[in-house]
Amino acid sequence: PGFTISLRTLAGKKVKTLPRGVYVFRVTDRSSDHNFRIVGPGVKKSITTVGFVGTPKAPTVLTLKKGKYTFFCVPHRLDMRGTFTVT
Repeated sequence: PGFTISLRTLAGKKVKTLPRGVYVFRVTDRSSDHNFRIVGPGVKKSITTVGFVGTPKAPTVLTLKKGKYTFFCVPHRLDMRGTFTVT
């Protein structure tokens, strides 16, 4: 409902770096005003869309390559964004 976005592990730790590989993303979108998009080397994926609230039925599986990734809410990309690095 607020203007926050984050990426955390199942254990609740903020993601800062990850080894390259295949990952399952399970996004919970709590407001119809926002969405979750991730971009990086070989990845341009909207996991939720504006208007959607909840968790998509199927998780998103992404192969992450070495590099920097950014996740953000498209309508609020200047305020709601984060980054992490894949090594």
